[in-house]
Amino acid sequence: VGAAPPRPPPPLSRTAAILVVGDEILKGRTPDTNSHFMCTRLRALGVRVERISVLGDSVPALADELALLAGRHSLVIACGGVGPTHDDVTFEAVARAFGDTLVPNPELVALCRTVFGEAKPGDARMKLASVPSTATLNYGIDKKTGERFRFPVVSVRNVFLFPGIPTLLERAFVGVEDLLVAVVGAGTPMAMEHSREMLVNADEVSITSVLNEADARFRPAVQLGSYPDWLCNYYRVKLTLDGESEGAVDAAFRFLEERLPAGSVVRMERQPVHVAARAVYELSGAGDQL
Repeated sequence: VGAAPPRPPPPLSRTAAILVVGDEILKGRTPDTNSHFMCTRLRALGVRVERISVLGDSVPALADELALLAGRHSLVIACGGVGPTHDDVTFEAVARAFGDTLVPNPELVALCRTVFGEAKPGDARMKLASVPSTATLNYGIDKKTGERFRFPVVSVRNVFLFPGIPTLLERAFVGVEDLLVAVVGAGTPMAMEHSREMLVNADEVSITSVLNEADARFRPAVQLGSYPDWLCNYYRVKLTLDGESEGAVDAAFRFLEERLPAGSVVRMERQPVHVAARAVYELSGAGDQL
């Protein structure tokens, strides 16, 4: 009997992974705000982030992680390690991950000369122009002006490379986010996620059995999260319910309402000043005497 043919690799999951690059993150010198920003934006766009990795400025380690992530996720976003200095090694790591080499990109060379002036070969400022030979240059669009950004986001296959400086990353990310969504959802429409929150004025331990029952009943259609808050005076646990089906999320919400201790679900207005002002305006407009 002959050997069975090798199984094809599993299809990429329609998810995203984020790789944060930088020794300064691991040493606690710089807080990582980029992954929080990107997770928030991607979730709003219907893209589920499944993994976040943080690695230092090591080409072998970064290359291994990039190859792993690129093989498991539809979209990989790396931030940090893009620049002219010795510790900016992300381009090199991506090239190594895909068996590629760094080459001067003519378009980037011209851009660097426009920005930095003429530079001799080997000038550190021209390091930004050396990218993997298979790289694509993606120019974002300023959604306020409709103009194309001057500097592109470099990508190789399904890996997109962003600068680590938060202001630059955020601007570049918003400029190409439609492209990122297309990479994840190519071929089929993305399912938007529905979310609800429930505030409970009860100890988390005392409601664990109810939470476990709800999780067993509604997973995987609904993801239930439980987050204690030791400082809030109004509630002690915040529950989050997320799912692609609004009906399933609502059903899980009602299930919890019916089984949690009586009176423990808190109705708290998130914008009390706004609501109070609106009520005053409505009252004054009705012509009733105060």
